[in-house]
Amino acid sequence: MALFHRYRPFVLGDSLSAAKQYDKAYFDKWYRHPRHRVKSAAELTRQAAFVLGTAEFVLGRPVRTVLDVGCGEGQWRAVLRKQRPSLHYDGVDPSEYAVARYGARRGLHLGGIESLDTLPLREQYDLVVCCGMLNYLDAPTLRHGLAQVARRTGGMAYLELFTREDHFEGDTNWPAPRAARWYREVIQRAGLTAVGMQCYVTHASRDRVSALERNEASV
Repeated sequence: MALFHRYRPFVLGDSLSAAKQYDKAYFDKWYRHPRHRVKSAAELTRQAAFVLGTAEFVLGRPVRTVLDVGCGEGQWRAVLRKQRPSLHYDGVDPSEYAVARYGARRGLHLGGIESLDTLPLREQYDLVVCCGMLNYLDAPTLRHGLAQVARRTGGMAYLELFTREDHFEGDTNWPAPRAARWYREVIQRAGLTAVGMQCYVTHASRDRVSALERNEASV
């Protein structure tokens, strides 16, 4: 059973006017409260270790740069840098509170998945993370946002998405999931090739993995 962890009750592609909802009380409840938090420190550490290791297997070297889209307060940064202290991290989030409080120290930028092309980011990153937020996007926002994610992916992207074929629990206050085939086609049209376990490489980098490691849809 897939477990959907609640990170955002709003669509990240929406107007930043919704960002005022992501205040200190919001993060205290969903990230730190022992009863309400969506993910423990141990769970986040395991997830980040898997994603980092997979990206480095694809790259054939240590990950040096990470872009975290929908990063919240930038929790992934500390976990990743514990394993790779020299890693460069950029986070993007619509929370004015999070960016004002942690932006300078943690490399957070105010924005959403649709604004990547307008932000002062690197041209490409070894690893791009979109965790706990893509299911909240409507179809046009998802298509537009994933195209921008693909352009920033220099190694691997981790795109956490659940489909109507999945069995999941947790927050489901988002549009009804579509069929897996629909998501595969949208992701492939954005320029990304699936390599399993929510991980993707760009079409230009598809030869970094073998044919049996790729899960390509017919579009």
